[in-house]
Amino acid sequence: MIALHAVIEAKQKDRQLPEIPAPQARPGQLMDLMAALQQSVDKARTARGETGDALPQEAPVARAKMTSARKTESNAGRPSDR
Repeated sequence: MIALHAVIEAKQKDRQLPEIPAPQARPGQLMDLMAALQQSVDKARTARGETGDALPQEAPVARAKMTSARKTESNAGRPSDR
């Protein structure tokens, strides 16, 4: 943040931009995000007692009831039985 402030200040005062050091390599371990996600999913499945072999079941889809407006549209042009 300080480097950004220095650049902005230099531009406002028409001065030469300050030298910004090259970013240093960050020590640490790189993480495979997909592997971490898979481990998390496996851990959650184990906690729930799932084996993880089968694919999850899809929930049944309930049919929507036909509304009265839709009934009127579908019956339009038909002779009435009344």
